Amino acid sequence: MPRTKQAVVIDVVLNFDPASARTSTESAERVLALIEERDLTLERVLDTHPHADHLMAPHWLRERAGAPNAIGEKVQDIAELWRGFYHEPDAFHPDRHFDALLADGDTFEVGNLAFRVMLSPGHTLGSITYVAGDAAFVHDTLMYPDMGSSRTDFPGGSGAAL
Repeated sequence: MPRTKQAVVIDVVLNFDPASARTSTESAERVLALIEERDLTLERVLDTHPHADHLMAPHWLRERAGAPNAIGEKVQDIAELWRGFYHEPDAFHPDRHFDALLADGDTFEVGNLAFRVMLSPGHTLGSITYVAGDAAFVHDTLMYPDMGSSRTDFPGGSGAAL
């Protein structure tokens, strides 16, 4: 927000190099550098859904920048599906990894901008959209042609719901 110098980031990812099987924080570091360059304060780290097809950066950002992170509350249901699907009963406990689990209809403010959380399942059963003013951050619901797809083949995804 230019007036208040408060910022949020949404769906920031870690980098993965398949050739070396290594991760890096290069993209997330660039996001933090931009925030610093513009003299902003990172107020929240938001995710629209758990990303099974790439690596999420909210925990790293929270540790690095000190800003709380949040995701939709239905991530708990997704985590339960993943535990069964991957046969890992102790894997992915959202309440340990996120500071807030947001419900459909929740609202919050960052600076002078009001955000509303809207459940928007399909890509995953717990995908959420952040609506702020005349903008909506719609996760993987709307995708640019040739740049990805609105996949629904993840556990709990639904083409009909999308």
